[in-house]
Amino acid sequence: MQKLLIVSDIFGQCQGLRQLLQDLAVSECSIRVLDPYQGQPQSFSDEQQAYQAYTECCGHQHYASLVRQTLAEYTDPLALAIGFSAGASALWRALAKPGASKVQQAVLFYPGQIQPYLTFSTGAPVHVIFGGSEPHLDVRAACAALSQLPGVQASSTAWQHGFMNPASKTYSEPAYQQYLELLKALLNGMDRLA
Repeated sequence: MQKLLIVSDIFGQCQGLRQLLQDLAVSECSIRVLDPYQGQPQSFSDEQQAYQAYTECCGHQHYASLVRQTLAEYTDPLALAIGFSAGASALWRALAKPGASKVQQAVLFYPGQIQPYLTFSTGAPVHVIFGGSEPHLDVRAACAALSQLPGVQASSTAWQHGFMNPASKTYSEPAYQQYLELLKALLNGMDRLA
């Protein structure tokens, strides 16, 4: 049975994540979700409220540590790891550690806090997908730097940070559908990151 790990954004176990899980439901696939709130369902009124809760409950350093611990628990191959926003940044940091050797490929959506870690090297093929702009980094420069690393593809979209999460004010249904198809193809073995 294939294993899939999803590392959530600051919204955690919200309706949008539940929808993604339902949309990714594939036979012969075991899905595990890691979020900053230890699996407790969340319902924030906006991103500011979600970010405040995230910084109070977890924060970037602790989240990266949780992801590292989770990856180290895998004894069998992890077919795909997917991260969103803060979760994508935490996953990127964790992929550079020895305990991540079981990850076969990863997709990171808009890891806005990746700037200090652009030189990290991962053992797995990784596709980093940024929004059109990020408040904390130059997307074009980040894509160029990341694309120099072995096994890393980095690109940006016309959509903005948060385009995969209906709880975000920048959510885009067409973007969600486009990248959902990519994720399904990866899970079904129809595509493989270079």
